[in-house]
Amino acid sequence: MRSRHRNALAFFSLVQRPTLLTAWALCVYAALFGSAEYGTAADTDLRRGDADFRSRNGDVLITSAFPGGRMNRCSQINDDTFAITIAPESDPINDSAWYAFRIESQRKQTIRVLLHYVGGSHRYEPKISRDGETWQSATELISSASNSGQDVEMRIPVDAEPLWIAGQELLSTDEISQWSNQLTRLPYVDKKRIGRSVQGRDVEQLTITQSADPDYVYLIARQHPPEVTGAIGMVHFVDALASDSDIAQKFRKRFAALVVPTVNPDGVHHGHWRCNANGVDLNRDWSHFTQPETQAVRKQLLQCRRSGEDRLCLFVDFHSTYDDVFYIPAPNDRVFPAGFTRQWFAAIQNRFPRYDVAVDDNHNAHRSTSKAWVDRTLGVTAVTYEFGDETDRDTIQRVATGAAEEMMRLLLELPERKTLLAKTPSEPATPRQQQPPRQARNNPEIRLVSGVSDGEPHIVR
Repeated sequence: MRSRHRNALAFFSLVQRPTLLTAWALCVYAALFGSAEYGTAADTDLRRGDADFRSRNGDVLITSAFPGGRMNRCSQINDDTFAITIAPESDPINDSAWYAFRIESQRKQTIRVLLHYVGGSHRYEPKISRDGETWQSATELISSASNSGQDVEMRIPVDAEPLWIAGQELLSTDEISQWSNQLTRLPYVDKKRIGRSVQGRDVEQLTITQSADPDYVYLIARQHPPEVTGAIGMVHFVDALASDSDIAQKFRKRFAALVVPTVNPDGVHHGHWRCNANGVDLNRDWSHFTQPETQAVRKQLLQCRRSGEDRLCLFVDFHSTYDDVFYIPAPNDRVFPAGFTRQWFAAIQNRFPRYDVAVDDNHNAHRSTSKAWVDRTLGVTAVTYEFGDETDRDTIQRVATGAAEEMMRLLLELPERKTLLAKTPSEPATPRQQQPPRQARNNPEIRLVSGVSDGEPHIVR
């Protein structure tokens, strides 16, 4: 009961016009917190995100019953005011509160939508779409918010044409499959299923190469469903590897890029904040590998690593956070190729001098993340590539494409395996003894970010 009253106080903190909004807050409290099972583990309704709601007079329909939708409960406060509960799939959970719903109204009007977050707070600024495909930012919809961010009021103009409102663009598994199917029309791109999710959805892997005996780069994305900008960055990064540019053609003749675009298809489909269908954060499952999705990816990574000495050259895991940043494990001279990340980040900074390349070289060091496992178990350079939640999408495309091209250029400068095998023991020639490429020797200043936990980083110079 005490926690229910704390929830009510959070609503009251929105009150700015005492008489009207206090009455509104009391109505919301009665509608949302009057149920004894609210917010408890027994309240299974709050674990689902596919809710439907129609107003009392039938003129307003609000639904999240579509791929990626998230609206756990909706109540009508008065003729034009609706309270929506946004709750996570698991508790406790990282605070990446995701929402996505669609509104239709039989008449043109402006309605008030009151978002209340359970177990989290407002993170993603609203995006809107009329067709579910073309999106634009709509921060102007937010009229007020509580200090805690647990409660947000939106004023939304609606009419008979459907209006999608979501924390980010909806990038469903179907849309990613359409993109990957387009790529497979190229003669050097193949796709296969490497496993199935908890609920039986395909976990797919692309192979991009023109070599019969390649070295490997392994890329994954969407371990965390709401991290859409990371998926957008991954798409542009991979498009650069599959393009007809000179550097891409040279790269494919020596390397294979293996890509798992959606590691967590169940979570993406259900609009989860963080987890898969078992309520497990997949990027904390890289020690025991209890989930079928991480097991499938691990199997593929081990096959790359076992196929020859130092055949796996790089692992990149695409995510989103508050600002653009590269997360890497603590410095490790034993990884292959040694010193690659410093060269890569310097090359990106040289290419985009007005872009701030931030690096955290000890992020989540104590957690069971993908990059930590690849670093310590496979001995391969591993990077978590994070794009900011609100980073301009044109900037994402430009920087992700440039980062891919700089990665290809640097990897092509590594000695080939057949060259290494031809050396005698008295003439060792390993990637660890390479001099940095000339362009990377004059390293620009790269912003170093310190910290080992999720959330907003602390910045040091």
